[in-house]
Amino acid sequence: MADQVVLPEGQDSFKLNEVCKLANVQPYMLRFWGTEFEQLEAAKSGTGQRLYSRDQVELILEIRRLLFDEGLTIAGARKRIGAHHAVVRPAPAPESVAEAAPEAPGPVAEPEPEPEPQLPRISRRAAVVDRPAAADIQPLLATLKDVRAEVARIVADLKRP
Repeated sequence: MADQVVLPEGQDSFKLNEVCKLANVQPYMLRFWGTEFEQLEAAKSGTGQRLYSRDQVELILEIRRLLFDEGLTIAGARKRIGAHHAVVRPAPAPESVAEAAPEAPGPVAEPEPEPEPQLPRISRRAAVVDRPAAADIQPLLATLKDVRAEVARIVADLKRP
């Protein structure tokens, strides 16, 4: 995106369609990016429409530049912006002073085993952005075509009287 986008002065929140026009992307892309970048979790208006803050729109423009102009994958863009746009969530406040006070020393409990790591979610849209994966798929597609042709020959032989 060679042109520098200038956000309207005095506007602090932007609707989904406004952001799409500013960033020159389709709405489904913004919704997908919202699942891949937790910083882009949009607020909802009273009517349920997504609203993006000024900072989020600037981040969307940066993500678009990284993906389209620099050719990074979603993972690459996430790494690049991760250090600059970390999400800070406040710690939950204790419900009472008694809960906040440290416990008296007692028997030491065994630590609970760590849960199994979750596999990353893979979507069809991510494969479109991940250009190197497309080159790895070509040999598999050729093999699948050969298998399909062989299955068709076997079926034809079985149908013969």
